Amino acid sequence: MALTSYLTVANIAVHVLGTITFVFSVYYNYVHVNIPTHVNPIDDAFGGKFKYLTFLDGCFQALFFLYALVVDVFPLIFPSKSSVLETLSQVKHFFFASIAFPLSMFVSTTFWSLWFIDRSLVMPKDIDLYFPVWLNHTMHTFVFVFACLEMVTAYRPYPSRIFGMTTHICLQLSYLIWIHIVYSQCHMWVYPILSQLNLPLRCLFFLGTFVYTSVLYMVGEYFNKFVWGYQPQKVQNQYEP
Repeated sequence: MALTSYLTVANIAVHVLGTITFVFSVYYNYVHVNIPTHVNPIDDAFGGKFKYLTFLDGCFQALFFLYALVVDVFPLIFPSKSSVLETLSQVKHFFFASIAFPLSMFVSTTFWSLWFIDRSLVMPKDIDLYFPVWLNHTMHTFVFVFACLEMVTAYRPYPSRIFGMTTHICLQLSYLIWIHIVYSQCHMWVYPILSQLNLPLRCLFFLGTFVYTSVLYMVGEYFNKFVWGYQPQKVQNQYEP
């Protein structure tokens, strides 16, 4: 019981810090990061900030942690609405399992992998003057850290694999369609690496991202089971005293 209480406090703290971190990062990115066209022509093109997966992921993380914080305080405000709380909790668990966790893993691991191979493929050095180092880490590193903290401080029942994975793949497919719409409007790829690939290699690249994101979904599922065990019925509800 004591361990459950400590984990509940830790999980709420993660939600508070996550909300502050990502809400402020998204706000700062949207309002204060203005990269001149001569430095990065695509930045001011069709779609604005919303064509970048990093920015969209930041929005999803901010939304998740803010929503999770609302779920945390809900039983304090409406102690008798247990059925509503259960529904809110189920939505939170599904959102984290199918979107927040795999997307944060994808953004962080792919960004830093390409960065260490050749940073010009994702963020040319000229952008450093306009995109602060701390923001780079909140959007590309802390998303990974907070997803792991959320995973180890609270159990969540995972949805069926076909439902959860399909949801995430549909999200990735929607983004793939979106960046092609952007390209059709401004004739520039969102990421420099795409301009260096011919059509067959781009197709293989996109196929690889779909395979990789499916693997990341399963990593989250097994990570959850590894930390919390294979018998979720034995895990005490975090809202119980």
